[in-house]
Amino acid sequence: MPQRHGPGIGAEIMGSGKFGPPGWQDDPDWQGWWGPEPPFRTPTFVLTHRPRPPVTMAGGTTFHFLDTSPSAALDLARQAADGQDVRIGGGPSLARDFIAAGLVDHIHLVQVPILLGRGVRLWDGLEGLEADYEVEAVSTPSGVTHLTFTRSE
Repeated sequence: MPQRHGPGIGAEIMGSGKFGPPGWQDDPDWQGWWGPEPPFRTPTFVLTHRPRPPVTMAGGTTFHFLDTSPSAALDLARQAADGQDVRIGGGPSLARDFIAAGLVDHIHLVQVPILLGRGVRLWDGLEGLEADYEVEAVSTPSGVTHLTFTRSE
C-alpha cells in the first residue's frame, strides 16, 4: 500500500456528491453522511454551486461550503491546514479539475474491476499526465489495483 506523504492532513476538500446524495442542498438540516462526528477532524471545504453557512460538528470537523475555483479552494484549505497536507476527495469531475490545474502532488486511485460504459471518465483531457508523475501500480488478489502518481521532482 502507498504511504501517506507529508506531515499529516490539516484540511480536506470534497465535492458535493461526497457530502450528500443528490438534493442535499434543499435540506437545511442535512449535515453529511457521517452522523454527528465525521471522521475528518479538520476544516473540510465542500465545493458546491449552492453554498450555505458553515456547519461545525463534533470531533473538530467544520464543513465550509464554497462556490469557487479549485485554486481558490486550495488556497483556503492550505491556510486552514497550517502547514499540513490538504487531502482532496470526490468524484472524477472534481479530481480531474484539480489535476488539470496542476494542483495535485500525490494521487492514490483505487481501480475496481467492474464493467464500465457509463459515468464520468477521470482521464479525459489529461493526456500526457504520466510525463509529470512517477506511477506505481499494486494489484491485489481480489483484482483491485492501487495506482499512485507522485509528481516528479
